[in-house]
Amino acid sequence: MKLYDFAVPLAVLTVTGLVHPIPSQLTPTPLRSFVATIVMSSPRAGSPYLHTTTITHAVRSDGSWAKVWTANFNGHEYSQRVILDYEAGKHIIIDDQIKSIAVETISQNEDRHRLAAATSCDGDPAGKILNLDVNYFEDTYQMTDNPQGAATAVVKEWLVPDLGCFILQKETIWTRNSDGVLLVDTKLTPIDIQFQPVDQYFQVPTDYTERTRQQLLDLVEQSLSK
Repeated sequence: MKLYDFAVPLAVLTVTGLVHPIPSQLTPTPLRSFVATIVMSSPRAGSPYLHTTTITHAVRSDGSWAKVWTANFNGHEYSQRVILDYEAGKHIIIDDQIKSIAVETISQNEDRHRLAAATSCDGDPAGKILNLDVNYFEDTYQMTDNPQGAATAVVKEWLVPDLGCFILQKETIWTRNSDGVLLVDTKLTPIDIQFQPVDQYFQVPTDYTERTRQQLLDLVEQSLSK
């Protein structure tokens, strides 16, 4: 498996962002810093076993977040850390294997991924996950420009109002309209959440080589193909 093979389901899961807040006139509870460990699973082509990736979300009280994902490529464990630091205005990718970082300015599009304290979220109350109250939200839309053919996408999300509408659990399903073939079936399943300081997740090495995002991606592809 190459890095771009993994990027497709990951993009599917993150395209709608981390939150679905609803504006409210009520005073929200201040956002608490936390670390959530989540497993992403999707079918593996030609295999009865799922492809799984462990994702750690570390969220700071100011709404900034760091995401560490770990997966197995060609029999080798690989991990990468991505930081959206809104206080510094930086989008940072850190790769320990090739000792490189890529630093960019946070774009306007990325600004919508910032978590903020909220008093209500999309969806309706749906019990608890990991002892946290969640809302269930479902969205269906058409994908007319999908390279594999026009498809219907169904996205199911379980959001935590007390954590700024953080998406704790998620399912994404794409079905091709012409023949009903299942194109994407990806799940995010939470396994643990801890309320704790998260400063260590935002530390940036000072001795790594700074590269462009594309340069970093090319080097990662080379290292995974060996």
